[in-house]
Amino acid sequence: MEMYWDCANGISGDMTLAALAHLGVDFAPLAACLERAGVACVIECREENRAGGPGFCVDVRWREEEQPLRHPADIAAIFRRADVAERVRARALAVLDGLTRAEAHAHRIPAEQVHFHEVGAVDTLVDILGVCWGLEELGVDRVTASPLPWFGGSIECAHGRIPLPAPATAWLMQGKPVRPSDAQTELVTPTGAALVHALADGFADGPLGRLGRLGTGYGSRPAPAGLRIWEVTGNGPTDAQRCGGREEVCQLECHLDHLSGEELGAAIEALAAAPAVLDVLWLAGTGKKNRPSGALRVLCAPAAQEEALRLVFRHTHSLGVRIQRLERAVLPRTADTALCDGERMPAKCYELEGRPYVRPEADALVRHAAGQGLGMPALRFSGDARQDRPEEGKYEMR
Repeated sequence: MEMYWDCANGISGDMTLAALAHLGVDFAPLAACLERAGVACVIECREENRAGGPGFCVDVRWREEEQPLRHPADIAAIFRRADVAERVRARALAVLDGLTRAEAHAHRIPAEQVHFHEVGAVDTLVDILGVCWGLEELGVDRVTASPLPWFGGSIECAHGRIPLPAPATAWLMQGKPVRPSDAQTELVTPTGAALVHALADGFADGPLGRLGRLGTGYGSRPAPAGLRIWEVTGNGPTDAQRCGGREEVCQLECHLDHLSGEELGAAIEALAAAPAVLDVLWLAGTGKKNRPSGALRVLCAPAAQEEALRLVFRHTHSLGVRIQRLERAVLPRTADTALCDGERMPAKCYELEGRPYVRPEADALVRHAAGQGLGMPALRFSGDARQDRPEEGKYEMR
């Protein structure tokens, strides 16, 4: 599942945690997990109703008088000791690493000397691990974020008056899209910026796909609006795809001869994962001056053209991209589920020459195969895979 973070009104650790709680994540098991790891805390979630609509607030308090674990190495040790899924641990360590490097840059000290004296262990440990744990509980595979709000004022803190975004936040916001805001306060905290830095797989002006549930998280400040998180179930089929027929698509193309193999691979991977992109193709060849070169082709829906174009420029640094409007013929299809190797997973169901077919989504097959310790071909070549159409009209693969 994909998740869209609407950060227009700001983002912090407690706002993100609260938005996940509003989506139904129960953090009581996480508190018990942390206690087994040696950290006794209470995570309290409560309903909150402000001008931005109904939402949640989250309060975290320690059961002991002093807050321990203010150094990144101590917090990382808790992450490694906690009984959580490996993806939760990896995500949490990535967020902590980004925040640590940002604080080290801001204070001009080595990373091992960073001391979270301002945010404390509550925000740093529970917010980071809680957000990563909540994503796993909801089955989130991809996070897309909105451009971050920008307010260039200043605030008072333990170091005196500092500019906004705060120095650590500003370091983490490098390379991220931003939008001006007229709010006269700190909108993006260092922890919030670290979450976006490590967890956002891409940025878009709005969610692309079918909207699911909405979770709203409010922070400790009495701001009227909060962080809004949408569940996105994926791009639904167009009218042409539902009934079969023709539809318009955009093709973006550029010739590339200046990227290394690693850079080109990373660009193709990032573009293929972007919600705005329908397909990516790389055609290798030889270009001017006999240089190894190739053509990169990106397909997108007309409504997503500007976002896809921005992503092509970002990931390739091409100086020019050709844009074409094309017509394509499509078979009628529907989004459904298929039973494959004992597990029901998302699938495309389509008809060709009057016969029904089912094709489980590739991402779901990859996850299932990895969970079984298998390669993806094993699911198709096992010898007992067949396609069937039960009486209720669902397609299944057994």
